[in-house]
Amino acid sequence: MRIEGFSLTENEIIEKLKATQKERRFNHTLGVMGEAVRLAPLFGVDEEKARRAALLHDCAKNLDEASGEDFYIICKRYGVTLDDCAKSEKALVHAYLGAAVAYKDFGIDDNEILEAIYYHTTGRANMTPLEKLIYIADMTEPGRTIEQAAEIRRLVEFNIDEALIYAIGCSIKHVIRKGTLIHPDSVHALNYLISHRRDKS
Repeated sequence: MRIEGFSLTENEIIEKLKATQKERRFNHTLGVMGEAVRLAPLFGVDEEKARRAALLHDCAKNLDEASGEDFYIICKRYGVTLDDCAKSEKALVHAYLGAAVAYKDFGIDDNEILEAIYYHTTGRANMTPLEKLIYIADMTEPGRTIEQAAEIRRLVEFNIDEALIYAIGCSIKHVIRKGTLIHPDSVHALNYLISHRRDKS
């Protein structure tokens, strides 16, 4: 069934993803979708938007391997401009490219969905409910078995922003341990949430 505002059905999206994603990545994608649907009522998010954003959040993840092209060449073809941090850290690129792929190849023209895909790796200040949802679902889907994922799952049932503070903090610590660049959007996201919590207390 086609849904108004979406040019592809969910099954059509799934079939296109199967063609480019490795099995492990595809299973992760389905896990994120299931978690996003479960959490959508807590975040006040439309379930269909949650399903589409979750399905497509990693739609560009394996494009370089599937096509044999360099990630940065693919970005140029899709008209994606990368900041200096993203140019240095390949792990960030799939999110920015993913928003363009979702728009051009999957027919998604809902800015709320596209921005949730775009920011699902870094977060940003003043995230929308859908952006928060996809960020959290990406870290808590059933395939995530690390201790931090269990704590995020616990926190999100009581306070979404506290779950985000913990999750983004874990992500930043992970980047520090790797010795790679921290994207400013992640710092802005964490600072915004902490300031907002302070203002409410």
